[in-house]
Amino acid sequence: MRTNAWVFTSACWLCAGLPLLSQASSPSVGEYQIKAAFLYNFAKFVDWPGAAADSSQPLVIAVFGADPFGSVLDETVQGRLVQGRRVMVRRPTRAEDLLPCQVLFVGSSEKSRLAGILRAVEGSGVLVVGEMEGFLRLGGMIAFSVEDGKVRFEINEEAARRDGLKIGSKLLLLAKAPRAAK
Repeated sequence: MRTNAWVFTSACWLCAGLPLLSQASSPSVGEYQIKAAFLYNFAKFVDWPGAAADSSQPLVIAVFGADPFGSVLDETVQGRLVQGRRVMVRRPTRAEDLLPCQVLFVGSSEKSRLAGILRAVEGSGVLVVGEMEGFLRLGGMIAFSVEDGKVRFEINEEAARRDGLKIGSKLLLLAKAPRAAK
């Protein structure tokens, strides 16, 4: 399983065109470069329902709340395609402006508003990703964590399925097994 995770992580870096970082790099910058590459690559392993799958429209990654990426996410997706669709980044400031998007990263600053955010995108085929404690238990679909200096992710496949998303088996295999809800 670790070999597969390393291959996937390496593929994320190669696909995103980012150099691997040395140990001397700033941990926070490196962490969000990796997370940006994951966000881009997650989109390659998801099948969207209905209007979210419209190949004539760009694939939108939205960042909501305090933005930990800065320009890194924009640089990661610049000029990239997913399933023939141009990838773009949006940063809406109100929950009612979240749509349209296919991938939504919810910043940790929005934990108290997460239920409302999830209601705002419910039924729209949006892959909801975050990094806050308890994110999957609260209804998120993919949760980032950092363990031993490495970025990991867990998947709440049931939440994704309820919203009509099909997460590819390769991505499911690479996800860390979720811990029991606390």
